[in-house]
Amino acid sequence: MQEETSARDLNERLALIEAMIAEGHKRTESWGWVFLLWGVAYYVAIGWTTWGAGISIWGKGNSLAWPVTMFVAFVATWIIGIRKGKGQPSTSIGRAIVAIWMSIGVSMLLLFPALAMRGRLDEHVFVAIIAALLGAANGASGIILRWKAMVACAIIWWATGAAACFGSITWVGAIFLAAIFLCQIVFGTYAMVMESRRNRPGGVVHA
Repeated sequence: MQEETSARDLNERLALIEAMIAEGHKRTESWGWVFLLWGVAYYVAIGWTTWGAGISIWGKGNSLAWPVTMFVAFVATWIIGIRKGKGQPSTSIGRAIVAIWMSIGVSMLLLFPALAMRGRLDEHVFVAIIAALLGAANGASGIILRWKAMVACAIIWWATGAAACFGSITWVGAIFLAAIFLCQIVFGTYAMVMESRRNRPGGVVHA
């Protein structure tokens, strides 16, 4: 009798964990707009810098491009996120995912300006670091949520970080732009489409 009870408790706990993961997956899909927003923000910063300086993906010619663009993107994310999050219950999985991305975001906000002010931030270092950090965030989130598409994004970012250590500035810029397109624009759009399908009456989505 005790063995049957233990087995039933174990099954109930496993079912609860699966439900929490599914809910976390669903909630993360509703944040697909964040990936898209930041992908566009990266492109705006790169375009602003390139158009202003004519040579660089990092602000050698226009030091305001990245700080201003990232600050605006952060504020927009904060405001929209607060509005979208109202009335939605918080879950342990959801809080874990938010904690991962907030930690990565704070790391970037502190690290990049400090390196830039010390003159130790060139294109290779910038792309390598940002790709590694985004790979870590996507990888941890994807593993927790068992989301293959997000893990694939992590692999792309990690590969980009490693590749950024080699080649010319043109090569670094090209792979960075490609990674942004795949892991921010495409993935963000994909998540938003999945959320839209899920929200339809009778909609069922399999990731």
